[in-house]
Amino acid sequence: MRYIAGLILIALACGCQNLTGAFTSLKPDYKEVSEQALREVAREIEQAVAENNREIRLQNRDGVVVDTEPIIQAVRTRAARHELLSAFLDTGFAWERKNGLVYILTGREYKKAGTSHDRDRNALIVDGECQNRWTIYEGILKASNYSPRALPAIQRIFFEERLKYMRPGQKYETDDGKIGIIGNK
Repeated sequence: MRYIAGLILIALACGCQNLTGAFTSLKPDYKEVSEQALREVAREIEQAVAENNREIRLQNRDGVVVDTEPIIQAVRTRAARHELLSAFLDTGFAWERKNGLVYILTGREYKKAGTSHDRDRNALIVDGECQNRWTIYEGILKASNYSPRALPAIQRIFFEERLKYMRPGQKYETDDGKIGIIGNK
């Protein structure tokens, strides 16, 4: 029964990633947002997550509304999960994408590197992280009364700020859509 439940979780995670990719790869339109204020908010949130700060107090800035219970809870949950996610990113089997989400790099090597229990746990970590990120992105969009066209800009700004807090050797999506590694030129 565990095996079937694990397969369903992995299938859902993979299916959702493929489906959401089609809707989140739009070109960011920074005219829709208060870019400087949003960058400050994103930097503050990503720094709190990287420092495992679960007591963050978010401040609204220049029309960017982040002081809502769902956003605060999502940031705190991400901070609590950060070490697990970062350890998984260290393995090289996950990467940060420009759409502001983290994806698992599946394949033969990934299967060989661990057990099905490990893969189930990794899928749950990534799924939970992506859900919390969506809560933050969509929460900012709605609370700030931004147009839906602003969503790609919010995602990209958070991605760019997150890169500053990633450890050397962790993977991310480059401007041309390829895999880059933090610390490599």
